[in-house]
Amino acid sequence: MKISLLLVAVVLFSHQAFSQVPVDTVLFIQNIEVQGRRFASINGSEIRRLQVEDNLSSVTGTTADAFRQIPSLITDIEGGVTLRGSNKPVMLIDGIPYGLLEEYSGDALLQLPALFFNKITLDQFPPVNVVPDGDVGVINLSSSKLGGTKDSPLTLTLGAGWNERYNAGAIISLNPKNFHVTAKYNYRREYRERSFSKSTTTSKNRTEMNNNAAARPDVHLADLNVGYDLSPHDIFTVHGLYHLMDYSRYGRINNQVFNLQGEQMKYVIRNRYNDQRQEAYAAETHWNHIFLECCSLYAVFNYNNFTYNEDNDFKNENPENGKIIAEDNQFFNQEKHNYYWSTGYSRMLADNWSLKVGYTGRIKKENYKTEANNIVNGNWISNEQKTYNYQFHRYINLLYASLDKDWGMFNAGMGVQAEFNKQEMDRDNNFRFHLYPRARFVYLMNKNNKLVLSYQQRVIRPTGANLSSFIDNSDVTHVLQGNPDLKDEFIHTLDFGYQFTSSCFRLFPSLYYRNRTNRIMEIAFQEGEETIWRKENMGHSQTVGLDLSANWSPFRILSAGLAGDIYRDEIDGRFIGYENVKKSLVCWDIKGNVNVNITSTTELQIDGFYVSDQLTPQGKVKSHYSINAGLSQYLMNRKFRANLSINNIFDSLEEKTIIDMGSLQMVQKRNRDARVAWLILTYYI
Repeated sequence: MKISLLLVAVVLFSHQAFSQVPVDTVLFIQNIEVQGRRFASINGSEIRRLQVEDNLSSVTGTTADAFRQIPSLITDIEGGVTLRGSNKPVMLIDGIPYGLLEEYSGDALLQLPALFFNKITLDQFPPVNVVPDGDVGVINLSSSKLGGTKDSPLTLTLGAGWNERYNAGAIISLNPKNFHVTAKYNYRREYRERSFSKSTTTSKNRTEMNNNAAARPDVHLADLNVGYDLSPHDIFTVHGLYHLMDYSRYGRINNQVFNLQGEQMKYVIRNRYNDQRQEAYAAETHWNHIFLECCSLYAVFNYNNFTYNEDNDFKNENPENGKIIAEDNQFFNQEKHNYYWSTGYSRMLADNWSLKVGYTGRIKKENYKTEANNIVNGNWISNEQKTYNYQFHRYINLLYASLDKDWGMFNAGMGVQAEFNKQEMDRDNNFRFHLYPRARFVYLMNKNNKLVLSYQQRVIRPTGANLSSFIDNSDVTHVLQGNPDLKDEFIHTLDFGYQFTSSCFRLFPSLYYRNRTNRIMEIAFQEGEETIWRKENMGHSQTVGLDLSANWSPFRILSAGLAGDIYRDEIDGRFIGYENVKKSLVCWDIKGNVNVNITSTTELQIDGFYVSDQLTPQGKVKSHYSINAGLSQYLMNRKFRANLSINNIFDSLEEKTIIDMGSLQMVQKRNRDARVAWLILTYYI
């Protein structure tokens, strides 16, 4: 039924990216040429762009692997994203918010093939028509056509990697008369292993837990974009997307409890049989009209649906004889309906003034249901303590306006977003009105040097899962509990950057400052023998930092890149029992890459990154690093490409989290089989 609805909707709806640029336009961003449609409204912002197929070490991997190539952007072992010390940047697909990339975004990024969303951009001063979610900017995923010859109507990919990993995909690109058609499909299958260990010490006892789990995810992705030139001034497109991730997982959890003298008090082996299914589909329509060379109008509507189903069967095992002593199960069903629509008008006025005005609306409707049962005397009996249902609705209406003035060497722009927000959680209503100001000033010193100063206010909104009081213990290695009292987090950001560009060298340093109110962070507390993680508002805090990226191409056959970020992070510890008002840590990360054209058809890339200790409310995450390499060979007049890569060569991505409080001491280690080699074959017909 859902597939039928999608096919019908694709006929009715279409696609819009960040805004309104005609089909087949060319934009210039920091002297980087970007060719394509559906990728617009970025010429007024500081953009960091990654064309994934040109990055040899990540083209064969996942979207999480590709993210690590972008300056100041890092991903952890679970796919979580951190940018300039924040783990809450907003992620969009072709400029639209999707339920797929919310609380399960880490799991999705670990599975989504980089070959599909092959154009990734980071915009730290997003367009005024984008809802001001997130705190450090917007990461946009775009499934544009792969590289190769521009007249290739069909592109085929086939790949394999270590440990039962497979990938296959196809891209069709046609341009009959006034039509522009791009269709993509990708299938990916992997075998993944995960290891976890945790040692927790309280005033009463010490708990040792370890868990080795294995999963086999299957991921299907399909994308269809049909554009039609109604006239020289009108472009109409329809867009549809479908995603399915289905996998089964088995984990064996050993849990031992010792008293303070070191004597074992309890030993339980808990076997977890887990099935997950994540499904998302979207349909969209977009119309763009250019009245004259000086003004244009666009309208877009998007509907995307996301469902998450999880089945858990647990069997407690006696470690002495291997017999099953208890059985229980738990089922989760979540469904999200997301509606997004926007219309905007832009006009060039006299004396180099420009105006943008418009309206953006969003509706989110979320339903969450659980069911839990225990075997009692041979019969399955409902467990009401583990059963919880909630409904969460959010309505956002955003009016926006911006005014820019160009004096040639100097450009100034100011804007404001006026938001009306209504939120419903289990019949509790909350209304809010807020103004989000923004400003940007650019001074072009000469053709090679530019200064940019910008200010914006943004917001981080709790999800329905964050606000529910339900304890989610389906994964005993990370038990979660919502917080109904959680408030929105507001962020003021000031950024001052310098840009130098020449034919062989580019340098982009930037100073930034963030001021947070009601900072949302996850903390751990102990309840009996179980550690529970919960989101809390951590008061007021500040972050100041410097990031820098540089690219150097001394010869045609050689290019090198270097990027780094250093910042002082601050957390208000009064809310979790620290005597000092603030706790802080200087954190940093650095990454680099070297690309060599060994011959006209052979390319080599080596890259890596290092992340220092990262501050948490109760301790820190220890430093880690990764080294990767990729080799690409073109054949048959560049119509055939073989790409070989190996990621995490030294198996160095293990993450170690330390909690150091008077009443709670914890050392937690997480790792995956992230050292993977892939061979991908691509043929351009």
